[in-house]
Order: sequence, then structure tokens, then C-alpha cells
Amino acid sequence: MIPRDYQQAAVAAARIKTAEHGNTILVLPTGAGKTAIAGFYIGEEAAEAPSSRFLMLQHTDELIEQNRATVSAVAGMAGSVVKAEQDDWSGRVVFGSVQTLARTNRRTRMPAVSHLVIDECHRAASDSYQSIVAHVRSLNPQIKLLGLSATPGRGDGRSLRKTFSNVGYQLPIGTLIEQGILVPPRTFTIDLGVDAELSGVEATAGDFDMGQAAQVLNHSVLNEAVVAHWTEKAAGRRTIAFCATVEHAQSVAAAFRSAGITAETVTGEMKARDRIDALARFDRGEVQVLTNCMVLTEGFDSQPVGCITILRPMLHKGTFIQAVGRGLRKVDPERYPGIVKTDCIVLDFAGAAQRHGSIEQEVQLDGEEATGEAPYKTCPDCAAELPLGTTTCPFCGHVWLRQSGEKRVIEQFALTEIDLLARSPFRWCDLFGDDQALIASGFDAWGGAFFDGTHWHAVGQPRRGRLRHLAVGERSQVLAAADDFLRQVETTDAASKSRGWLSQPASLKQQDLLRRAGYANATLDFGLSKYAANCHLNFLWSRPAIRAAVLEQAVRRAA
Repeated sequence: MIPRDYQQAAVAAARIKTAEHGNTILVLPTGAGKTAIAGFYIGEEAAEAPSSRFLMLQHTDELIEQNRATVSAVAGMAGSVVKAEQDDWSGRVVFGSVQTLARTNRRTRMPAVSHLVIDECHRAASDSYQSIVAHVRSLNPQIKLLGLSATPGRGDGRSLRKTFSNVGYQLPIGTLIEQGILVPPRTFTIDLGVDAELSGVEATAGDFDMGQAAQVLNHSVLNEAVVAHWTEKAAGRRTIAFCATVEHAQSVAAAFRSAGITAETVTGEMKARDRIDALARFDRGEVQVLTNCMVLTEGFDSQPVGCITILRPMLHKGTFIQAVGRGLRKVDPERYPGIVKTDCIVLDFAGAAQRHGSIEQEVQLDGEEATGEAPYKTCPDCAAELPLGTTTCPFCGHVWLRQSGEKRVIEQFALTEIDLLARSPFRWCDLFGDDQALIASGFDAWGGAFFDGTHWHAVGQPRRGRLRHLAVGERSQVLAAADDFLRQVETTDAASKSRGWLSQPASLKQQDLLRRAGYANATLDFGLSKYAANCHLNFLWSRPAIRAAVLEQAVRRAA
């Protein structure tokens, strides 16, 4: 597997900071591949210190299984699990349940470990996590501690400074949008005529008083207006609505159903089986609108979500980012055939975007230039070490005010074309010179991006596997999907060797194969390289399958 550029940078920062401070946090948005980063970090640390052992903490069974599969594959190390009835400490990497290890009797067999990795580390200030961290440190005071989170700032006022002293790396959501890894949000702030009443809602312990907010927002006339605005701006899109209370969520769902739109409510009080069933129906498209009261901010990802509706005030920016992030993932066309998703509409009825600024403003700076300064700065309030571009300290909430003349934050994000071709470890071949059919080849697979006149399509095929339709959407999103496919299958050495074919002329055998496959210019194109010939052959051999995959998507969209 080949890491993305920012993943390499995050791993390098993690290794430097854990060596220097004994701990660090990596802040990366949902969709950035935090688990893969943990795997790369563990793999590099293990290679340098063969006696090292690792414990990774996560708070749900689903995360344990996901992390185990990804980290073990990326790091090349078998892992074992400690949760519930399982108590297997034999793996060099152990994936532990926080709920299990928070119990003293379940830590009696825990060996000393050299590294502790905490997924969703914004939870680490809680007593359950702190008891585990303290025990791990008692067994090895020189422990290296790595935390991973999309939003490390906590809303309950409890600081992470007891566990972490610095943020080693921070990646803005805008970077992933620019690179085509996430889709961009289109944010609409909609006035329901209750701004004055909402401004009077009091803040309680860690958030606004949701009972007061519901008294303002939960009225049939307002819920009907929400449905009308949604119909105008997001009709047809699968939608998650974040409401103030459970009763509010149920009322909003009822308003959608009255308008003939399938809608359901999920709550924290539901039986797990019923909640899983409701989420599955939504994911399958049997339900179009899913309302909730902050149940779906973490641990739930349904790729077809194309609209996020905010119907509750949000005191903390992290809450807003988590909510909007549920809608920014791209769609896998093989899993969701016929769905094209190039952006996510955010309908804000409660002033959250105005309060915090849209997420695309996070740390995107116009014309940011290297100044020779250190890439880190110290928070004046809590002395945490943070990346230079940080605007709000995740530990204590200190805000750096922008000085007059300082480069301004971008006010409106526009998806810009980034040269993914140059950044890719693979060389992309423009098959016909019109920039509408591109292929990159490795030793074990090839990937391609093709334009059908309306949308771009990404396809890929391993050497001994079937052709896969990877993505459909904007050019940058499709190129990112094809590039990611190759990164998953190939290695850095393979990419380097295949690029070496650029300096070698096409062999006589390749030219003969090209002629047989229908490439009329094979004997005339003396400038054709071995690499380009390989790309053309992959296309010519797979052309019927490529055409069928693209046409199938068009038919499904029209159906």
C-alpha cells in the first residue's frame, strides 16, 4: 500500500513528536484514512524497534474490527483482540475495548507495551480512558502515546492536556476536498424568522439548552417551512437532520412524511437492533430523510448522504464539523449504482454556520507562503504545542485573532482543479491526447479515468481480478479514486519501476500485441514508450468491460 502525501507527513510528524514529547495528537477529518495512518506509524515504529508492542484503544466493537483489519494489513503485523469474553494479548498489536479495559480486573494480564494508540482521542479525558492510560504508564513510564481525532476540542470543558501536550499534525477538510477525496459542501443559512428567540437560548454544561431550543424551533409551521426549503434546495437527496430533542426529531420526520417523503427517527433510547435496522433501510434508500438528536455525529457513515440539515444550535465548532462531515464522503458506484454525488448541501436553520463559519473556512489561507518560521507555535494560555496554522487551541479553546494585514481566511470555498496527475506516484497516460481518457499502470493493476460527456468515471482492474467501477463524479474526485485504488494494490517500488518504463521504447512484442488489439499506429508511433504501450494495451484489452461499466451507470441513473 502506498500512503498519500499528507499521510506520509502525518506519520513523520507522529514519529518526531512521540519521540520528542512522548505523545502527540493527529487531527485529520473523517475520510482522511486515520486508521491507515496509525498502521503506517505502527509499521515504521515496529521496524525500527523489533521488541516494540502496541495497544490500540477504541470505544465500539465496529471500530475494533475495522481497525484490526486495516492496521494489521498496513503494518503487516497480526493483531489480537481484548474485549468482552476475548482476552488475547498474544498479538504484537492488541486492539482493546475501552469499556473492557476500564475494568481493573481485565487489566491484570496486560503486558507492558511500548506504544498506546487512541482512536477518537477526544474521548481520552474521561475517567475510563484515564484509568487505562494510568495503568499503561505504570507498566512503562516511557510509553509513546498517539491520539487520532477529527475534532479534538471537547464540549464538556475537560481538557486533554493531562494526556497530550501537543498536536503534531493538522489537516484541514479543504485539502481533502481539493484533492477529490471528499466532496465539497454547499452551505445555505436559512432564516425561519426565529433568530431573535434562538439568540436567547442559554448555554448549559457544555452546550446550548436543547429544551429551550426545541421550544423555539419545534412548531408545525416551522417544520413545514423546513420541508419546503428542503424541497426547493435538496429534493431527492438522502438527508440527515440534526434536531434539538427527540420530540423535535419526531415532529420533523412527521412533517416530511406528511409531504409524501419517507422519513424516520433514530434515538439513543432505541434498541440497538431497531436502530441498526433503521440505518440499514436509510442506507439502502428505502428511507430518504433520517432525523436524530445527536445520535449520528460519530461512527455512522452512509456514502449516499447528500444533504445535512441543521435544526439545532451548536455551541462548539467540533459538533458542527462532525455533523456536516456525515455528508462529505464520496460514493462507491459498485455499492450504490446509479448515484452520482459531487457535493453535499448543508441547510442550516439554526445559525450554526454563522456562528462558526462554514467548515471549508477551517484553516484555508489565501496565498499562504513559507516564511522560514517554525511550523509549530505555543498556546499562550495552556502552553500546548500546535501547528502554526491552528486558529483555536483544541486543549483550552484559546482563539488567535487575526491581525490587520494578515492573510484572510478564504470566505467561500470553490472546488479547484488540483494537479493530481503530478502528485500521483504513477504516471498517467493520456490515451488519445484529448484529456478525456487517462490510464496509469503498475505491476499488479491498472487504473483509469474516462469522461462520458457528462460525468467522469474511475475504473480499475487488478492483474488477476475483475474490472471495478470505482467512482463517478467530477474529474478530481474520479482521479483521486483511481489513484487510491492503485495505492491500495501497488507498492512504492512497483510505482517507481513502472515509471522507469517511460525511458524505454515499446518492445516489438508490445507493438505486435497493439496491432492485434486494433491500435493502428503501433508501427508508426516510434515515440511510444514501454509504459505508454502497456497503458494502451490495458485499455484495448479492457475496452468492452470499461464501456459496459460506464453504460451500466448511465442506465441506472436514468432508471
